[in-house]
Amino acid sequence: MLVKNIFLLMLSVLIASCANTSITQSWVDTDLSKTYKKPMIIGISDSQQTRRIYENHVVSALKEKHVTAIPSFTLINSKQKMNRETVINTIKGTDIDSVLVTYLVSADTEMKHRESPLNTGYSGNVSDNQVSATIITNRGRYSTEETITLKNDLYDASSKSIVWSIQTKSASVNSIDEVVTDVTSLLVEQLFNDNIFE
Repeated sequence: MLVKNIFLLMLSVLIASCANTSITQSWVDTDLSKTYKKPMIIGISDSQQTRRIYENHVVSALKEKHVTAIPSFTLINSKQKMNRETVINTIKGTDIDSVLVTYLVSADTEMKHRESPLNTGYSGNVSDNQVSATIITNRGRYSTEETITLKNDLYDASSKSIVWSIQTKSASVNSIDEVVTDVTSLLVEQLFNDNIFE
Protein backbone atom coordinates (compact mmCIF):
# COMPACT_ATOMS: atom_id res chain seq x y z
CA MET A 1 0.00 0.00 0.00
CA LEU A 2 2.83 2.37 0.89
CA VAL A 3 4.61 1.68 -2.42
CA LYS A 4 1.38 2.35 -4.31
CA ASN A 5 0.88 5.66 -2.50
CA ILE A 6 4.46 6.73 -3.17
CA PHE A 7 4.05 5.83 -6.86
CA LEU A 8 0.82 7.85 -7.10
CA LEU A 9 2.48 10.80 -5.37
CA MET A 10 5.44 10.69 -7.76
CA LEU A 11 3.09 10.40 -10.74
CA SER A 12 1.06 13.41 -9.60
CA VAL A 13 4.23 15.48 -9.15
CA LEU A 14 5.37 14.47 -12.63
CA ILE A 15 2.03 15.42 -14.15
CA ALA A 16 1.98 18.71 -12.25
CA SER A 17 5.46 19.61 -13.50
CA CYS A 18 4.24 19.38 -17.11
CA ALA A 19 0.85 20.94 -16.45
CA ASN A 20 2.19 24.51 -16.61
CA THR A 21 3.03 24.31 -20.34
CA SER A 22 0.44 23.89 -23.06
CA ILE A 23 0.06 24.29 -26.82
CA THR A 24 -2.04 27.35 -27.57
CA GLN A 25 -1.85 27.28 -31.40
CA SER A 26 -0.84 24.73 -34.00
CA TRP A 27 -0.67 24.62 -37.79
CA VAL A 28 0.46 22.15 -40.44
CA ASP A 29 0.79 22.83 -44.17
CA THR A 30 -2.05 20.80 -45.71
CA ASP A 31 0.05 20.23 -48.84
CA LEU A 32 2.89 18.63 -46.87
CA SER A 33 3.37 15.08 -48.15
CA LYS A 34 6.77 14.13 -46.76
CA THR A 35 8.51 13.55 -43.47
CA TYR A 36 11.88 14.86 -42.30
CA LYS A 37 14.88 12.96 -41.02
CA LYS A 38 17.65 15.48 -40.31
CA PRO A 39 16.58 18.83 -38.85
CA MET A 40 18.79 21.62 -37.58
CA ILE A 41 17.56 22.96 -34.22
CA ILE A 42 17.75 26.70 -33.55
CA GLY A 43 16.93 28.25 -30.20
CA ILE A 44 16.97 32.02 -30.52
CA SER A 45 18.04 33.58 -27.22
CA ASP A 46 20.06 36.52 -25.90
CA SER A 47 21.89 33.98 -23.77
CA GLN A 48 24.24 31.61 -25.59
CA GLN A 49 24.10 29.29 -22.60
CA THR A 50 20.29 29.05 -22.82
CA ARG A 51 20.57 28.52 -26.59
CA ARG A 52 22.97 25.60 -26.10
CA ILE A 53 20.92 24.03 -23.31
CA TYR A 54 17.73 24.23 -25.36
CA GLU A 55 19.24 22.96 -28.62
CA ASN A 56 21.03 20.08 -26.88
CA HIS A 57 17.85 19.12 -25.04
CA VAL A 58 15.77 18.98 -28.23
CA VAL A 59 18.51 17.08 -30.09
CA SER A 60 18.69 14.56 -27.24
CA ALA A 61 14.90 14.09 -27.14
CA LEU A 62 14.78 13.54 -30.91
CA LYS A 63 17.69 11.10 -30.74
CA GLU A 64 15.60 8.92 -28.42
CA LYS A 65 13.05 8.80 -31.26
CA HIS A 66 15.77 7.88 -33.81
CA VAL A 67 15.86 11.31 -35.47
CA THR A 68 19.33 12.75 -36.08
CA ALA A 69 19.12 16.47 -35.32
CA ILE A 70 21.95 19.02 -35.41
CA PRO A 71 22.19 21.83 -32.82
CA SER A 72 22.75 25.11 -34.66
CA PHE A 73 25.48 26.30 -32.28
CA THR A 74 27.80 23.66 -33.77
CA LEU A 75 27.44 25.30 -37.20
CA ILE A 76 26.57 28.94 -36.43
CA ASN A 77 28.72 30.58 -33.77
CA SER A 78 27.67 33.31 -31.37
CA LYS A 79 29.44 36.03 -33.38
CA GLN A 80 27.37 35.36 -36.48
CA LYS A 81 24.07 37.18 -36.94
CA MET A 82 21.18 34.73 -36.69
CA ASN A 83 19.02 35.52 -39.70
CA ARG A 84 17.50 33.81 -42.75
CA GLU A 85 20.56 34.38 -44.94
CA THR A 86 22.96 32.92 -42.36
CA VAL A 87 20.78 29.82 -41.93
CA ILE A 88 20.42 29.27 -45.71
CA ASN A 89 24.17 29.60 -46.26
CA THR A 90 24.88 27.28 -43.32
CA ILE A 91 22.70 24.39 -44.51
CA LYS A 92 23.64 24.74 -48.19
CA GLY A 93 25.39 21.59 -49.42
CA THR A 94 24.53 19.58 -46.26
CA ASP A 95 22.02 16.78 -45.76
CA ILE A 96 19.95 18.94 -43.36
CA ASP A 97 16.39 18.70 -44.68
CA SER A 98 14.59 21.05 -42.27
CA VAL A 99 15.14 23.79 -39.72
CA LEU A 100 13.24 24.02 -36.44
CA VAL A 101 13.34 27.55 -34.99
CA THR A 102 12.13 28.38 -31.48
CA TYR A 103 11.86 31.98 -30.37
CA LEU A 104 10.30 34.10 -27.65
CA VAL A 105 6.96 35.75 -28.43
CA SER A 106 6.34 37.25 -25.00
CA ALA A 107 7.36 37.10 -21.35
CA ASP A 108 4.78 38.56 -18.99
CA THR A 109 5.07 39.01 -15.24
CA GLU A 110 1.98 39.14 -13.05
CA MET A 111 1.65 39.86 -9.34
CA LYS A 112 -0.56 37.23 -7.67
CA HIS A 113 -1.99 37.07 -4.16
CA ARG A 114 -2.13 33.72 -2.40
CA GLU A 115 -4.29 33.18 0.66
CA SER A 116 -2.61 31.71 3.69
CA PRO A 117 -3.50 28.09 4.43
CA LEU A 118 -3.80 29.08 8.09
CA ASN A 119 -7.27 30.29 9.01
CA THR A 120 -7.04 30.20 12.77
CA GLY A 121 -6.95 33.93 13.35
CA TYR A 122 -4.56 35.68 15.68
CA SER A 123 -2.64 33.54 18.09
CA GLY A 124 -0.28 34.06 20.93
CA ASN A 125 -0.15 34.43 24.64
CA VAL A 126 -2.02 37.57 25.72
CA SER A 127 -0.52 37.57 29.22
CA ASP A 128 3.01 37.62 27.74
CA ASN A 129 2.04 40.27 25.18
CA GLN A 130 3.28 37.92 22.46
CA VAL A 131 1.54 37.46 19.17
CA SER A 132 2.78 34.82 16.75
CA ALA A 133 3.67 35.19 13.10
CA THR A 134 0.17 33.91 12.32
CA ILE A 135 -0.90 37.56 12.15
CA ILE A 136 1.25 37.94 9.07
CA THR A 137 0.73 34.52 7.51
CA ASN A 138 -3.05 34.73 7.77
CA ARG A 139 -3.01 37.69 5.47
CA GLY A 140 -1.52 35.62 2.65
CA ARG A 141 1.33 36.69 0.47
CA TYR A 142 2.07 38.22 -2.90
CA SER A 143 4.34 36.67 -5.48
CA THR A 144 5.28 37.36 -9.07
CA GLU A 145 4.55 34.73 -11.70
CA GLU A 146 6.05 34.72 -15.16
CA THR A 147 4.30 33.46 -18.28
CA ILE A 148 6.44 32.66 -21.31
CA THR A 149 5.06 32.23 -24.84
CA LEU A 150 7.28 30.57 -27.46
CA LYS A 151 6.79 30.06 -31.20
CA ASN A 152 8.21 26.91 -32.80
CA ASP A 153 8.40 26.94 -36.61
CA LEU A 154 9.66 24.18 -38.90
CA TYR A 155 11.00 25.18 -42.33
CA ASP A 156 11.56 22.92 -45.29
CA ALA A 157 15.24 23.23 -46.30
CA SER A 158 14.62 22.92 -50.05
CA SER A 159 11.59 25.23 -50.41
CA LYS A 160 12.70 27.51 -47.52
CA SER A 161 9.06 27.83 -46.51
CA ILE A 162 7.36 27.16 -43.20
CA VAL A 163 5.51 23.81 -43.12
CA TRP A 164 4.62 23.38 -39.43
CA SER A 165 4.19 25.60 -36.40
CA ILE A 166 3.05 25.48 -32.78
CA GLN A 167 2.90 28.09 -30.06
CA THR A 168 3.44 27.11 -26.44
CA LYS A 169 2.57 28.94 -23.25
CA SER A 170 4.35 28.23 -19.96
CA ALA A 171 2.66 29.68 -16.87
CA SER A 172 4.01 30.05 -13.32
CA VAL A 173 7.56 29.61 -14.57
CA ASN A 174 10.08 28.76 -11.87
CA SER A 175 13.14 28.28 -14.07
CA ILE A 176 14.36 28.22 -17.66
CA ASP A 177 15.20 24.53 -17.23
CA GLU A 178 11.55 23.81 -16.46
CA VAL A 179 10.43 25.64 -19.62
CA VAL A 180 13.03 23.85 -21.78
CA THR A 181 11.98 20.44 -20.46
CA ASP A 182 8.23 21.02 -20.78
CA VAL A 183 8.38 22.71 -24.19
CA THR A 184 10.69 20.05 -25.62
CA SER A 185 8.37 17.29 -24.44
CA LEU A 186 5.32 18.90 -26.08
CA LEU A 187 7.27 19.85 -29.18
CA VAL A 188 8.60 16.38 -29.90
CA GLU A 189 5.25 14.74 -29.16
CA GLN A 190 3.42 17.08 -31.55
CA LEU A 191 6.02 16.67 -34.32
CA PHE A 192 5.40 12.92 -34.30
CA ASN A 193 1.64 13.25 -33.88
CA ASP A 194 1.55 15.46 -36.97
CA ASN A 195 3.79 13.00 -38.88
CA ILE A 196 6.53 15.58 -39.42
CA PHE A 197 9.13 13.06 -38.26
CA GLU A 198 8.80 9.29 -38.22
